[in-house]
Amino acid sequence: MKQKLLYYLFVAMLLSSCSNLKTDKTLVFLPGTYVRSELREFGQINDTITIKVHHSEVNSFVIEQRWRYDRILDGVPQEPEYKVIKDLGMYNSSKKLLQNQRNLRIYSFDERKKVLYYGISVFQKIK
Repeated sequence: MKQKLLYYLFVAMLLSSCSNLKTDKTLVFLPGTYVRSELREFGQINDTITIKVHHSEVNSFVIEQRWRYDRILDGVPQEPEYKVIKDLGMYNSSKKLLQNQRNLRIYSFDERKKVLYYGISVFQKIK
């Protein structure tokens, strides 16, 4: 009886460990550098998001966003504006989304197109 119980426990542990072997393609795709550029009536926006692993055990990531805006007033280029924002994000593996912990905004990903979606903005992955 004890041997059967131990055997069933061993099989249950083996099956549960094997179910965790499936790799999450989005989680593997997530780290990297994403860029977007947009030309508007009064200037150009260049935006870069870099995502790095912070703690892999809990799917925590560092999100760094670098933004540059080249404003043009009356046809005259103005001094560029810069902004750098560093945040932490948590990856939800069931929904396959990354959530910014400061402002609770959501990042979604399309591995086939190699893009990141942040609101209405679309960023192309470059590395």
